Amino acid sequence: VAAAEERVAARWRERLDRVRITGPAEVEDVARTLRSALGQILVNRSGPALQPGPRAYARSWIRDGALTSSALLRLGQDDVARDFLRWFAPFQFASGKVPCCATARGADPVPENDSDGEFAFAVADYWQYTRDEATVRALWPHVQRAIAHMDALRTSERTQANLAPERRAYFGLMPPSISHEGYSDKPAYSYWDDFWTAIGYRSALELALALGATDDAARFGEQRDEFVAELLASIAASTKLHGLDVLPGAADR
Repeated sequence: VAAAEERVAARWRERLDRVRITGPAEVEDVARTLRSALGQILVNRSGPALQPGPRAYARSWIRDGALTSSALLRLGQDDVARDFLRWFAPFQFASGKVPCCATARGADPVPENDSDGEFAFAVADYWQYTRDEATVRALWPHVQRAIAHMDALRTSERTQANLAPERRAYFGLMPPSISHEGYSDKPAYSYWDDFWTAIGYRSALELALALGATDDAARFGEQRDEFVAELLASIAASTKLHGLDVLPGAADR
Protein backbone atom coordinates (compact mmCIF):
# COMPACT_ATOMS: atom_id res chain seq x y z
CA VAL A 1 0.00 0.00 0.00
CA ALA A 2 2.81 2.41 0.87
CA ALA A 3 4.50 1.76 -2.48
CA ALA A 4 1.23 2.32 -4.36
CA GLU A 5 0.61 5.52 -2.39
CA GLU A 6 4.05 6.83 -3.28
CA ARG A 7 3.53 6.08 -6.97
CA VAL A 8 0.26 8.05 -6.95
CA ALA A 9 1.87 10.93 -5.04
CA ALA A 10 4.77 11.01 -7.53
CA ARG A 11 2.35 11.20 -10.46
CA TRP A 12 0.49 14.09 -8.86
CA ARG A 13 3.72 15.92 -8.06
CA GLU A 14 4.81 15.59 -11.69
CA ARG A 15 1.43 16.85 -12.91
CA LEU A 16 0.95 19.74 -10.47
CA ASP A 17 4.53 21.02 -10.29
CA ARG A 18 5.12 21.81 -13.95
CA VAL A 19 5.06 25.50 -13.07
CA ARG A 20 6.61 26.77 -9.86
CA ILE A 21 5.62 30.08 -8.25
CA THR A 22 7.96 31.46 -5.61
CA GLY A 23 7.91 34.49 -3.37
CA PRO A 24 7.23 35.64 0.18
CA ALA A 25 4.75 33.90 2.45
CA GLU A 26 1.72 35.65 0.95
CA VAL A 27 2.70 34.45 -2.53
CA GLU A 28 3.28 30.93 -1.26
CA ASP A 29 -0.26 30.86 0.22
CA VAL A 30 -1.76 31.84 -3.12
CA ALA A 31 0.47 29.36 -4.97
CA ARG A 32 -0.67 26.51 -2.72
CA THR A 33 -4.31 27.44 -3.31
CA LEU A 34 -3.69 27.60 -7.05
CA ARG A 35 -2.01 24.18 -6.96
CA SER A 36 -4.99 22.70 -5.10
CA ALA A 37 -7.42 24.28 -7.57
CA LEU A 38 -5.46 22.75 -10.44
CA GLY A 39 -5.73 19.35 -8.79
CA GLN A 40 -9.48 19.80 -8.43
CA ILE A 41 -9.83 20.72 -12.12
CA LEU A 42 -7.97 17.57 -13.11
CA VAL A 43 -9.88 15.33 -10.69
CA ASN A 44 -13.22 16.59 -12.01
CA ARG A 45 -12.39 15.78 -15.62
CA SER A 46 -14.30 13.01 -17.34
CA GLY A 47 -11.69 11.71 -19.76
CA PRO A 48 -10.73 14.77 -21.85
CA ALA A 49 -13.90 16.66 -20.86
CA LEU A 50 -13.40 19.56 -18.47
CA GLN A 51 -16.38 19.96 -16.15
CA PRO A 52 -17.09 22.17 -13.14
CA GLY A 53 -17.96 19.26 -10.87
CA PRO A 54 -18.78 15.56 -10.74
CA ARG A 55 -22.48 15.70 -9.84
CA ALA A 56 -24.98 18.38 -10.91
CA TYR A 57 -22.24 19.96 -13.05
CA ALA A 58 -21.12 16.76 -14.77
CA ARG A 59 -21.33 18.54 -18.13
CA SER A 60 -18.86 20.55 -20.16
CA TRP A 61 -19.51 24.18 -21.05
CA ILE A 62 -17.38 25.89 -23.66
CA ARG A 63 -17.36 29.11 -21.62
CA ASP A 64 -16.00 27.27 -18.58
CA GLY A 65 -13.71 25.17 -20.74
CA ALA A 66 -12.26 28.16 -22.59
CA LEU A 67 -11.42 30.06 -19.41
CA THR A 68 -10.23 26.95 -17.58
CA SER A 69 -8.03 26.09 -20.57
CA SER A 70 -6.53 29.56 -20.40
CA ALA A 71 -5.52 28.87 -16.80
CA LEU A 72 -4.28 25.38 -17.64
CA LEU A 73 -2.02 26.70 -20.41
CA ARG A 74 -0.41 29.09 -17.92
CA LEU A 75 0.24 26.17 -15.59
CA GLY A 76 1.96 23.92 -18.10
CA GLN A 77 -1.08 21.72 -18.79
CA ASP A 78 -0.99 22.06 -22.59
CA ASP A 79 -2.07 18.47 -23.12
CA VAL A 80 -5.23 18.92 -21.02
CA ALA A 81 -6.26 22.06 -22.97
CA ARG A 82 -5.52 20.33 -26.29
CA ASP A 83 -7.48 17.20 -25.44
CA PHE A 84 -10.49 19.25 -24.33
CA LEU A 85 -10.61 21.25 -27.56
CA ARG A 86 -10.24 18.16 -29.72
CA TRP A 87 -13.02 16.45 -27.76
CA PHE A 88 -15.42 19.42 -27.83
CA ALA A 89 -14.99 20.51 -31.46
CA PRO A 90 -16.99 17.63 -33.06
CA PHE A 91 -20.10 18.67 -31.10
CA GLN A 92 -20.37 21.74 -33.36
CA PHE A 93 -23.69 21.82 -35.22
CA ALA A 94 -23.97 21.72 -39.02
CA SER A 95 -24.89 25.42 -38.94
CA GLY A 96 -21.50 26.23 -37.43
CA LYS A 97 -23.02 26.99 -34.03
CA VAL A 98 -20.77 25.95 -31.16
CA PRO A 99 -22.95 24.46 -28.42
CA CYS A 100 -22.89 26.04 -25.00
CA CYS A 101 -22.73 22.64 -23.36
CA ALA A 102 -22.03 19.00 -24.19
CA THR A 103 -21.79 15.57 -22.62
CA ALA A 104 -20.98 12.14 -23.97
CA ARG A 105 -24.62 11.87 -25.08
CA GLY A 106 -24.35 14.97 -27.28
CA ALA A 107 -24.72 18.75 -27.37
CA ASP A 108 -27.42 21.02 -25.93
CA PRO A 109 -28.90 23.39 -28.59
CA VAL A 110 -29.72 26.16 -26.11
CA PRO A 111 -30.04 29.77 -27.40
CA GLU A 112 -26.76 31.10 -26.02
CA ASN A 113 -24.70 33.35 -28.27
CA ASP A 114 -21.33 33.55 -26.52
CA SER A 115 -20.07 30.09 -27.46
CA ASP A 116 -18.71 30.80 -30.96
CA GLY A 117 -16.40 33.54 -29.70
CA GLU A 118 -15.30 31.48 -26.71
CA PHE A 119 -14.32 28.55 -28.91
CA ALA A 120 -12.27 30.79 -31.22
CA PHE A 121 -10.60 32.37 -28.18
CA ALA A 122 -9.69 28.95 -26.73
CA VAL A 123 -8.05 27.82 -29.97
CA ALA A 124 -6.14 31.11 -30.35
CA ASP A 125 -5.00 30.95 -26.73
CA TYR A 126 -3.80 27.39 -27.27
CA TRP A 127 -1.83 28.57 -30.30
CA GLN A 128 -0.26 31.47 -28.40
CA TYR A 129 1.11 29.14 -25.72
CA THR A 130 2.06 26.06 -27.74
CA ARG A 131 2.58 26.91 -31.44
CA ASP A 132 1.13 23.44 -32.05
CA GLU A 133 0.40 23.93 -35.73
CA ALA A 134 -0.91 20.41 -36.38
CA THR A 135 -3.63 20.68 -33.73
CA VAL A 136 -4.57 24.24 -34.64
CA ARG A 137 -4.84 23.41 -38.34
CA ALA A 138 -7.12 20.50 -37.45
CA LEU A 139 -9.32 22.86 -35.40
CA TRP A 140 -9.20 25.72 -37.91
CA PRO A 141 -12.23 24.57 -40.00
CA HIS A 142 -14.28 24.55 -36.79
CA VAL A 143 -13.16 28.12 -36.05
CA GLN A 144 -14.03 29.25 -39.58
CA ARG A 145 -17.54 27.80 -39.31
CA ALA A 146 -18.04 29.23 -35.82
CA ILE A 147 -17.12 32.73 -36.98
CA ALA A 148 -19.41 32.42 -40.01
CA HIS A 149 -22.28 31.46 -37.71
CA MET A 150 -21.43 34.25 -35.29
CA ASP A 151 -21.28 36.78 -38.11
CA ALA A 152 -24.66 35.67 -39.44
CA LEU A 153 -26.20 36.19 -36.00
CA ARG A 154 -24.94 39.72 -35.52
CA THR A 155 -25.79 40.63 -39.13
CA SER A 156 -29.39 39.53 -38.49
CA GLU A 157 -29.76 42.49 -36.09
CA ARG A 158 -28.53 45.06 -38.64
CA THR A 159 -32.12 45.87 -39.64
CA GLN A 160 -33.99 49.04 -40.50
CA ALA A 161 -36.26 48.44 -37.50
CA ASN A 162 -33.27 48.59 -35.17
CA LEU A 163 -32.33 52.04 -36.48
CA ALA A 164 -35.43 53.53 -34.82
CA PRO A 165 -34.43 55.72 -31.84
CA GLU A 166 -36.03 53.45 -29.25
CA ARG A 167 -34.20 50.40 -30.71
CA ARG A 168 -30.94 52.01 -31.81
CA ALA A 169 -29.04 50.29 -28.99
CA TYR A 170 -29.80 46.88 -30.55
CA PHE A 171 -28.45 47.55 -34.03
CA GLY A 172 -25.71 45.09 -35.01
CA LEU A 173 -25.59 43.29 -31.66
CA MET A 174 -25.87 39.57 -31.14
CA PRO A 175 -29.55 38.51 -30.92
CA PRO A 176 -31.22 38.10 -27.51
CA SER A 177 -30.06 35.03 -25.60
CA ILE A 178 -29.84 33.51 -22.13
CA SER A 179 -26.04 33.18 -22.06
CA HIS A 180 -25.98 35.52 -19.08
CA GLU A 181 -27.67 33.41 -16.40
CA GLY A 182 -29.19 36.51 -14.82
CA TYR A 183 -31.41 36.77 -17.90
CA SER A 184 -32.70 33.19 -17.91
CA ASP A 185 -36.22 34.52 -17.27
CA LYS A 186 -36.24 36.28 -20.65
CA PRO A 187 -33.66 36.39 -23.47
CA ALA A 188 -31.84 39.72 -23.57
CA TYR A 189 -29.41 41.70 -25.73
CA SER A 190 -26.65 40.80 -23.30
CA TYR A 191 -23.32 42.59 -23.67
CA TRP A 192 -21.71 39.40 -22.36
CA ASP A 193 -22.38 37.89 -25.79
CA ASP A 194 -21.10 40.96 -27.61
CA PHE A 195 -17.81 41.17 -25.75
CA TRP A 196 -17.18 37.50 -26.53
CA THR A 197 -18.10 38.21 -30.15
CA ALA A 198 -15.46 40.94 -30.30
CA ILE A 199 -12.94 38.55 -28.75
CA GLY A 200 -13.99 35.86 -31.24
CA TYR A 201 -13.26 38.10 -34.23
CA ARG A 202 -9.92 39.12 -32.72
CA SER A 203 -8.97 35.51 -32.03
CA ALA A 204 -9.98 34.30 -35.49
CA LEU A 205 -7.95 37.10 -37.06
CA GLU A 206 -4.89 36.11 -35.01
CA LEU A 207 -5.25 32.49 -36.11
CA ALA A 208 -5.79 33.40 -39.77
CA LEU A 209 -2.61 35.49 -39.78
CA ALA A 210 -0.66 32.74 -38.04
CA LEU A 211 -1.82 30.10 -40.52
CA GLY A 212 -1.33 32.28 -43.60
CA ALA A 213 -5.06 32.40 -44.40
CA THR A 214 -4.88 35.90 -45.87
CA ASP A 215 -8.39 36.00 -47.35
CA ASP A 216 -9.91 34.93 -44.04
CA ALA A 217 -7.76 37.47 -42.19
CA ALA A 218 -8.96 40.32 -44.40
CA ARG A 219 -12.61 39.31 -43.99
CA PHE A 220 -12.36 38.82 -40.23
CA GLY A 221 -10.65 42.18 -39.86
CA GLU A 222 -13.45 43.95 -41.73
CA GLN A 223 -16.13 42.14 -39.74
CA ARG A 224 -14.40 42.94 -36.46
CA ASP A 225 -14.06 46.64 -37.27
CA GLU A 226 -17.70 46.93 -38.30
CA PHE A 227 -18.93 45.05 -35.24
CA VAL A 228 -16.78 46.94 -32.73
CA ALA A 229 -17.95 50.28 -34.15
CA GLU A 230 -21.58 49.22 -33.82
CA LEU A 231 -20.98 47.81 -30.33
CA LEU A 232 -19.52 51.14 -29.17
CA ALA A 233 -22.49 52.96 -30.71
CA SER A 234 -24.83 50.57 -28.86
CA ILE A 235 -23.11 51.24 -25.56
CA ALA A 236 -23.54 54.98 -26.06
CA ALA A 237 -27.20 54.52 -27.00
CA SER A 238 -28.06 52.10 -24.20
CA THR A 239 -26.51 54.17 -21.42
CA LYS A 240 -28.44 57.19 -22.73
CA LEU A 241 -31.66 55.15 -23.08
CA HIS A 242 -31.51 53.91 -19.49
CA GLY A 243 -30.13 57.15 -18.04
CA LEU A 244 -27.03 55.43 -16.64
CA ASP A 245 -23.45 56.49 -16.12
CA VAL A 246 -22.35 52.85 -16.05
CA LEU A 247 -22.69 50.12 -18.66
CA PRO A 248 -25.91 48.08 -18.40
CA GLY A 249 -25.59 44.30 -18.49
CA ALA A 250 -27.84 44.23 -21.53
CA ALA A 251 -28.85 46.86 -24.06
CA ASP A 252 -32.54 46.26 -23.36
CA ARG A 253 -32.46 45.84 -19.57
